[in-house]
Parts: sequence; structure tokens; C-alpha cells
Amino acid sequence: MTDVRVMVVDDQVLVCEGIASLLGLQEGITVVGTAGDGREAVERALEVKPDVVLMDIKMPVLGGIRAAEMIRDELPSCRVLMLTTFNDEEYVLDSMRAGASGYLFKDLPVRELAQAVRLAHAGVDQHDAAAVRRLVSALDLARPAARRRPDLT
Repeated sequence: MTDVRVMVVDDQVLVCEGIASLLGLQEGITVVGTAGDGREAVERALEVKPDVVLMDIKMPVLGGIRAAEMIRDELPSCRVLMLTTFNDEEYVLDSMRAGASGYLFKDLPVRELAQAVRLAHAGVDQHDAAAVRRLVSALDLARPAARRRPDLT
């Protein structure tokens, strides 16, 4: 079995290098590149052709959501996992629309992040439970009161 080829994208150098270093120690994962903004991420992805990109949301030059969309357009087999600190339903929805395979938070333990990378590579979409709850809550509030689902016990 070949390793999952991963690229890490984050505008905070220490965060980017830290995630890349920790993932590089995980079995079955090879970090093939890093980038510090969305434009660089697209360029690097086209060069190194990763299986999975871990992408920050808010970055200078080109944001992560637009970069994810561009990478998915150019490399359809590449999976993009958004890795962020923002628990915002609009970001979750925009990420899904851009073709991201998941929305995860940076406080994830490295073993769980490595597992998320492996699952994304296998085609399993993953979204942090808190982000999904917030999204469902926002969508439920947008419905007319008569059509909202009752709280379940």
C-alpha cells in the first residue's frame, strides 16, 4: 500500500510546519509540500499532485475556499480538507460548495488528523460534529416555524 501524499496549506508558518512535521511522522502519510497562501497552494498542488490537501480558510492573496475550488477543478482526484479555527456555518457551506471533502478544526489530535487524511483519501467526507450542528441549527432556523422539525428526545 502506498502512502497518502499530503500537502499542508496555512499562512502561519509555525502552524504549517508543525502540522507537516507531525503528519510526516504518521504511518502511511508522506508530506509532499506546504504553502502559505491559496495562490501558492494551487501552484504547488499542480506541481506535486497531492492526494489530500489540508487547507486553512482565511489566508492572504487567495483564501482557502477559492483555492480549494481551483484545486478540485484542476485535480479532480485530489481531496481537500479544510482545517480551521472558524466554526461558522457560512464557511462550512462555502467549503462544501467548493468541493471540500471535510471541515475540521485545528484542535484535532494528530492521530485523528492522520486518520481524517486517510479517510479523505479513501473517499469518506468528514465534517466536525460541532460545525455540522451549527450548520443544521442555522438551516433549521431559516425554515418557517411550521416546517421545523420538533426537538427529539
